[in-house]
Amino acid sequence: MTNISPQDETWVQIDHRPLFQWNSCAEFLDPPKTVKKHEIRRIDIYDFDNTLFKSPAPNPNLLSSFMINVLTDPNKLSNGGWWSEKRFLQESIDEWIAAKKNAGTDTDEVDATYWNKDVVELTRLSQQDPHTLSILMTGRKELLFQSALSCVLEQPVFGPKKLHFNGVFLKKPNFETTMLYKTTCLTDLLKHYNNCDEITIYDDRVRQLQGFKKFLNEFVEALRPSLQFNLIHVAGLIKYLNPPRERSTITTIFDEHNAAVTKCIYQQQESKTGSFYMGKMYVKEKRLGAAYILTTLSRQKVLKLTMRKFGHMKELFNDRTHFTAKFIPCTPHGTITSQKVATMVLEGSHEEPTEETIETTMSLMNSGKEDPRIQFRLTRFGRSARGIFVYDAEPVPSSRFVYSDFPALRLAVTAAADQESETASELYDDDQFQWTALDNDDTTIETNFGYEFVITAVMGKKPKRSKKQTTFKMRQ
Repeated sequence: MTNISPQDETWVQIDHRPLFQWNSCAEFLDPPKTVKKHEIRRIDIYDFDNTLFKSPAPNPNLLSSFMINVLTDPNKLSNGGWWSEKRFLQESIDEWIAAKKNAGTDTDEVDATYWNKDVVELTRLSQQDPHTLSILMTGRKELLFQSALSCVLEQPVFGPKKLHFNGVFLKKPNFETTMLYKTTCLTDLLKHYNNCDEITIYDDRVRQLQGFKKFLNEFVEALRPSLQFNLIHVAGLIKYLNPPRERSTITTIFDEHNAAVTKCIYQQQESKTGSFYMGKMYVKEKRLGAAYILTTLSRQKVLKLTMRKFGHMKELFNDRTHFTAKFIPCTPHGTITSQKVATMVLEGSHEEPTEETIETTMSLMNSGKEDPRIQFRLTRFGRSARGIFVYDAEPVPSSRFVYSDFPALRLAVTAAADQESETASELYDDDQFQWTALDNDDTTIETNFGYEFVITAVMGKKPKRSKKQTTFKMRQ
């Protein structure tokens, strides 16, 4: 950024007062040095989370729906929930920076894993026009996320250049909602830069864009009929955290929450900002069953195969279903195989193993060191009137030992939108399916034998309740 003399700085601060007022990262404040207030004709606003950066969200493949609900509610945990917890975002940023260092000079592929390249390029186009203000505006709280955003902006992205904005706006205290904060910023910007005749906002959340549309329609009608606005919906992109790190962070947060519950005083009042109402919580692993779990590449292969051969079926993917080709179940929900059977599956042998072999194999499996790939060939595709789609499979080679408590090795392709997978009774009723045999295409998939599980939250012993909601308020 260009240094300016104290004399020059005076008019810059006056002409670009909103940038100084709302900016949150002092080292990245860069008001126009050669363009006066009346020369600003356009403002571009960029959201951060899942619009520009692929910020992490709770992983639905790792966490139960109840756990996700607990984590995302801002009033249940003492830390204020997922979006007020800086460790989740910082973990993703640290992971990105470490991956770049390991990649050496070729870092674009790493950047593409964590950033939306199209939006990054749009920010750079905004920089090229001297009459355009480019602003990064996020609902993240300034007090909590200032350092994380500064850390991000210090790094080059897609080449040697860093991201550049005229101002970086994070939510300041005393704003109850993100929309109230953002529309207050926008009102100040548009009133101050009264020659601005165009504003463009990029955001991944439809509800936010609807709020902006209502606000801007009212602003145009009441104050500036000449203002044109563009609301650009960006498909939200997420980069989930490394599962062990996500689980470890959640466990730490629950420990801190439980300590806060112990230290808090009880107050009979309505929940306020800074208060929380959930008692002690504990992390628990909930086993769903033993299964042959598809590798990521095999899941992608199944999706491509399905779209290529059966994508013309309108009922295959719609608002009522989702793609769920994750695993071929081999035990009913909540049960697992014996250690002997697990050893035979991992060894691929029909012979009963010795106790010594079982002990060695289970030790390796539990430590993650025993992870042989088990191959299956998809043999036919089933379609039910209820909109359930499945594949049947056979082991490769066919002589390999595999185990299942079910009458078929069956992979569910879709499930109802509110379910992880279809139930056993629906999956194994052959008569309800119309079957299509698969030809000689490459339909081989790779799996790992293991236990499907989710991480859930369980409540500790509840305190005695009075008639009013019990809330906990942190000691000052």
